[in-house]
Amino acid sequence: MTPALQLDDVTISYGRHVVVERASFVVEEHDFAAIIGPNGGGKTTLLKAILGLLPLSGGAIRIFGNPPEEGRDLIGYVPQFHTFDFSFPITVSEMILQSRLPKNAGLFRRYREEDYQAMENALDQIGLSGLMDHPIADLSGGQQQRAIIARALAGEPRLLILDEPTVYIDAPAEEQFFSMIEALRESMAVIIVTHDISAISGKVNRIACLNRRLYTHGDASITDGMLTSVYGCPVDLIAHGVPHRVLRHHGEGYDD
Repeated sequence: MTPALQLDDVTISYGRHVVVERASFVVEEHDFAAIIGPNGGGKTTLLKAILGLLPLSGGAIRIFGNPPEEGRDLIGYVPQFHTFDFSFPITVSEMILQSRLPKNAGLFRRYREEDYQAMENALDQIGLSGLMDHPIADLSGGQQQRAIIARALAGEPRLLILDEPTVYIDAPAEEQFFSMIEALRESMAVIIVTHDISAISGKVNRIACLNRRLYTHGDASITDGMLTSVYGCPVDLIAHGVPHRVLRHHGEGYDD
């Protein structure tokens, strides 16, 4: 079976500055994977490369066997929550339908029946069908986040990528979010990109830690060694149901 996403020795540079170095990672269909790491560790750069927006300095990226330029139509991308202006006077259904417009659509291009059907299917998947005619500004934060996800799902992707999706939502909304993702895995692969380790603990089945270099583990466990390599300081994991991150004082052998 062709992987949903495959990175082979991917290197990405801005001039002489290497941001991602020889990263390799595989996400299979129906995986729920996480890419974690500190801010400035290269997560956004890697995302842009996966979406075909940045050239590689080395290696290869494949989306269901295709290079990013050909495979990105198979990706549903959910950017960070703060990038949306929810004060814009538009309904939930109108916001989602806009994602169905091709990039070269003319000013008066009309939506087709399949566009409306895709919009309704997306709203059904995330449980917002009853709010499709509501202004997006009137929704709660958790509902707005689900509407953003529905916008990505309306493109009928086979791979869903979410950038820091749990940053602006409360604990109940976060639980709803992960329940929804678990249901979506039945029809697609899902990747969450985050710096928040606690948000994905016990939720994902595949994990990679990125801070210029990409560190992977054979399963979804997050080891002390992985986090020390990525965050640059000793990290303890205390497991009692949900792992926690505890940063110790830096001792000998670690730079402040």
